[in-house]
Amino acid sequence: MNGSSMKKGKSYKSLYLPAWTIVAAVLTLLLVIVVSTYRNMSRERGRMEDSLVREGLVIIRAIEASVRADFPSSPPDAERLQKLVEEVSREPEVAAIAIFDHAGNIVAASRPAGPVPEKIKGAPSLALLLKDRGMITRYPEQPGGVQVFEVIHPFRPFSYQTPPSLRRTVESRAALQETPLRRWAGDKMIALSLRLAAFETARREDRHHTLLMGAILVVLGTGALYFIFIVQNYYLVDRTLDRMKSYMENVVESMADGLISIDREGRIVTLNRQAVEILGSERERIEGRNITELLGDGVAEILGPPEERSLVRDREMEIRKGPDVKIPLSLSAAPLKDDEGQEMGSVLLIRDLREIRDLQGKVRRSERLASLGRLAAGVAHEIRNPLSSIRGFAQYFVKRFHGQTEEEGYASVMVKEVDRLNRVITELLDFAGPKEPRREPNSLEDIADHALKLLAPDLAARKVEVFKEYQPGLPAVSVDRDQISQVFLNLLLNAIESMEGGGEIRLTLRRYGPPPAVEAAIADTGAGIPADDLEKVFEPFFSRKRKGTGLGLAIVHQIIESHRGEIRVESGPGRGTTFRINLPVDGDSDSRHGHG
Repeated sequence: MNGSSMKKGKSYKSLYLPAWTIVAAVLTLLLVIVVSTYRNMSRERGRMEDSLVREGLVIIRAIEASVRADFPSSPPDAERLQKLVEEVSREPEVAAIAIFDHAGNIVAASRPAGPVPEKIKGAPSLALLLKDRGMITRYPEQPGGVQVFEVIHPFRPFSYQTPPSLRRTVESRAALQETPLRRWAGDKMIALSLRLAAFETARREDRHHTLLMGAILVVLGTGALYFIFIVQNYYLVDRTLDRMKSYMENVVESMADGLISIDREGRIVTLNRQAVEILGSERERIEGRNITELLGDGVAEILGPPEERSLVRDREMEIRKGPDVKIPLSLSAAPLKDDEGQEMGSVLLIRDLREIRDLQGKVRRSERLASLGRLAAGVAHEIRNPLSSIRGFAQYFVKRFHGQTEEEGYASVMVKEVDRLNRVITELLDFAGPKEPRREPNSLEDIADHALKLLAPDLAARKVEVFKEYQPGLPAVSVDRDQISQVFLNLLLNAIESMEGGGEIRLTLRRYGPPPAVEAAIADTGAGIPADDLEKVFEPFFSRKRKGTGLGLAIVHQIIESHRGEIRVESGPGRGTTFRINLPVDGDSDSRHGHG
């Protein structure tokens, strides 16, 4: 597992669109297309009508001008007016022309394909509308269902105004000339029908073009929505895969055991945090290296050749982590194969067995000590009664040989040795049957200072100087004051006795954890303890002192364990010795104590 992939803060911009949003987008796009098409067609229709109106008015004014030119002072001749109308109606755009009066009587009209109507229907109504509007436009249908555009306008061959500069000079003459024509044209109307073929063709082309553009927009819009849908699905799949990947990486990184994947050649591809800690190097320096460089050649024998690798369960081995440090491991392995069953490598699961070995050692030690304690208790009880008799006889001989120097000396030595034996038996009984601690919140500073006060004469006699380093505001610890005082006394006595020519003791109290605890460290500048003896210092009857019983540190260890604490020793020849004690802080013992 790559560390950067575990720490990266990959953020997504939301691409998710709900179904109703997509439907709304499609409907909106269609509505925009429909509205746009309708507006375009309405605009084109308006332009067409404006063009037809202008064209119709031009033709009507041309007819009015011809009538005014041909009949300036008299009503127009019906035959000549009919010819004029027929001549103009030959234009390709003109479908029909009709001049009629208010009663609907036709004065002149082009010849339609069907029968000629006798009168124009609704002429009085048209006259009223013309009076109100000035012009009427409509779309009547000709025989055969052909639709035309019709412009109805008052027929006024005299309606053009004379320029203001000439109005006075010609006013009387114009009135005389146009009076018959004006009188004739007073109730006349002209209806001009124009063919829509060209416009319909243009409208069809525009309609086709609009439909084509609409279809293109629909296709593009549908494609865009489909693309959004595909991107959305891809995003959802990618997000799901990323979540699964992050989840799996977190699971692998959080494993209590080390996980390593290797390829066919044995090169490390990925590994989790616990594997990095066990192998004791940086991830970047481990990845790509051969597994045998880190776990030794024994791992190749356990895994076997790539083509013959099979499942391996809980094979124990050791790796070196420095010149003097060996780490016991439990190794499990499983081959990795691709979809075609080809060997890709292996997955290794390594478990650090140091803690298990320590627990096993503690269990064996506890069992040995329990057996030894039971034996010692039985032997001590059997020895103590005869010792009392021997001491009594020895004291009798001291009195009996009073004044006899040699015999009295022998008897005194017997009493002293019996007393020494009795002390050993007392310690042995204390070790074999320890008391249950009576815990109360106590200040370790006070307990340590009390032990130093008791040992002040010994410190002065041995010329040992004590340096105290107490962290301010240490919490109280729930301990048996007498037992912890015995711990400090035993450790301080050991430190004093290790410095025959004087020296220094550094007593340190500080916070420790988590979990919250107080650490007491007693360091001396004595001769130190050889490395081979460090593992034996807490065993009963082990002592390098001439007069030691070998039970002092065993009792200290027992007391600390009964308080759910921990004791460690650090030493080396010529480097002095340091004992470190960790005592847990109870949740209800959060009062603060200063040091004395």
